[in-house]
Amino acid sequence: MNEFEMIQRYFLPLTMGRKEAEQLQDDAAILDIPDGHDLVISSDTLNGGTHFLKDEDPANIAHKVLRVNLSDMVAMGAQPLCYQMNLAFSHLPDDAWVKDFSAALLEDNAEFDVFCSGGDTTVAEGPLLISLTITGIVPKGQAVKRSTAQAGDLVVLSGPIGRAAVGVKILLDVLDVDNPAPFLQAAHRPIPRVAISNEICKYARAAVDVSDGLIADLGHVCQTSGVGAQLELANIPFTDETKALVEGERISYEDLLTGGDDYEIAMAVAPENFDDFSAAAAAQGVELSVIGTFVAGQALEVIDEKGAPLSFKRAGWTHF
Repeated sequence: MNEFEMIQRYFLPLTMGRKEAEQLQDDAAILDIPDGHDLVISSDTLNGGTHFLKDEDPANIAHKVLRVNLSDMVAMGAQPLCYQMNLAFSHLPDDAWVKDFSAALLEDNAEFDVFCSGGDTTVAEGPLLISLTITGIVPKGQAVKRSTAQAGDLVVLSGPIGRAAVGVKILLDVLDVDNPAPFLQAAHRPIPRVAISNEICKYARAAVDVSDGLIADLGHVCQTSGVGAQLELANIPFTDETKALVEGERISYEDLLTGGDDYEIAMAVAPENFDDFSAAAAAQGVELSVIGTFVAGQALEVIDEKGAPLSFKRAGWTHF
């Protein structure tokens, strides 16, 4: 199997038959952007040994590399459209690897209504590297940004956090639990909240996806918006199995709040809009949680059940 056979056999089906991809025969895709919309573009790069284990199952890699990019679109209130995928292999992969990788992408393409519009394959020294550039569309002038939160806005979260951070610890053999399945599922297959992209566009004043840790990512919103935030630990959603690990002193709240890889959406929502937003999200199967308030100033605090602020050694994940 050479490069072009790989593309035709495994990557051409990822175009989902869309004419914009021109059967991957041209140098670029041609996208038709609906009138009255802006094009939103984002890129993420994942590489073996940093974002996934070097010997990770190819289906898990595929699910994660696409879903983390989808999450960036959701945070902007954009409806995902298509993606360009670049793969740098350390050697020509075997047929079974590419088959499983592309099958997982095809599954997610169908679930999230996106398609591959092109990309590139190459061989380079070092571990596997995959870079996706994803595009989406949003009504003109209505993209949700990080810089527009206001004091008095509610801090709203799209789902529970912490499971993926536990999953990563399990994968790295630094934590052993009786039932690792839900944590590994969260680490391998994050759930991008595509179902509520339109609702986020309509109701959220500012938003960010929680990829580097809740504290770090909300900190970006506070910094760019010129506000602070006060979070109530008791209101932050964790699953029962995650809380059980904290209660058993296997992990700490700091691990859960700074670990990252959750890909939930943290948002600033005007109080008068929350009830409508919550009802609209619930209709799409997403339960929103109010976890605090944006306040004047620049500090971000997490208050525990006794009313005392928590302290953290780090805010979240950084590459450097």
